[in-house]
Amino acid sequence: MHFTRRPFLYVLLSLMLSACTQTNLAYITNQGDNTVSVIDTKQQKVIDTITVGKAPVGIANAAGLHRVFVTNVEDQNVTVIDTNTNKVIHHIPMSGSPVGIAISPDNQTLYVADWYSNRILAIDPMTYAIKEEVTVEKAPAGIIVSPDNERLYVAARDANEVVVLDTQDLSTQHRIAVGNHPFGISLSADGSVLVSVNVYDNTVSFIDTQTWEQTIVVVNDHPYCAVISPDNQTLYVTNTLDENVSVIDIPSKQIISTITVGETPEGISYDAENDLIFVANWGENNVTVIDAKTNKAINTVAVGDKPRAFGQFILQKK
Repeated sequence: MHFTRRPFLYVLLSLMLSACTQTNLAYITNQGDNTVSVIDTKQQKVIDTITVGKAPVGIANAAGLHRVFVTNVEDQNVTVIDTNTNKVIHHIPMSGSPVGIAISPDNQTLYVADWYSNRILAIDPMTYAIKEEVTVEKAPAGIIVSPDNERLYVAARDANEVVVLDTQDLSTQHRIAVGNHPFGISLSADGSVLVSVNVYDNTVSFIDTQTWEQTIVVVNDHPYCAVISPDNQTLYVTNTLDENVSVIDIPSKQIISTITVGETPEGISYDAENDLIFVANWGENNVTVIDAKTNKAINTVAVGDKPRAFGQFILQKK
């Protein structure tokens, strides 16, 4: 009896420890081969490849729901992935061209930016029903929700502004003029600092979300996306035509480092658990891993064809 119980208890304990020590996962959309590469961020290697819709671009994760959502531009839908199994469980149809995507912090609403039809859609992430939609101008790209769930920020690329929507009814609260062709967008963990990445101006706009005052910082050629460190002190910006990442000290608004990465870096996300930054290099079919403590590139992970990873692509595993 003693010897038959010990193996069972040992296996049970091992499973419990494995669940507790599970690391974060990065979901990288590969527009060229219609897949998502799943990277174990601690091991820094691909552990799965998931076939999704046609031309996947945007990505949003909902750890509390065990879901990842992917916008497929050419299929005009959103793929839903169960992160427990890394299997596709649904496709949410919609007309238009979904690109930007974000989930509210309370996991109650999924927001999708329809690039060509100039729409923002609010979707129930469990029933997949479209709850509301609104027209914005023009060419909505990056979107992000405030930590208090009250505001949705939208980078309106062809209007050269950031639109602030009330999440209760998607009415417009503010319109903030920024640089030329804003695309990526980022928000500090406390919601006090909003960042617009202005592609054609080679700048980023730091916006105070209380006063709407902004500070412009010049970066390198054709910036695309950005991410703010969890301590709200540092901004990392991908520069697509210079093949590097600009590192900006937020309090001083000064560039403190430039990190060489792969060709045409686009999506960027921060792994807070391991103090790592992941950059999707569209032109080299790989992801650069940066040590946030040293601001040095430490590894390269091969992924699928034409990785974009536009949005928050690192899933925090609990």
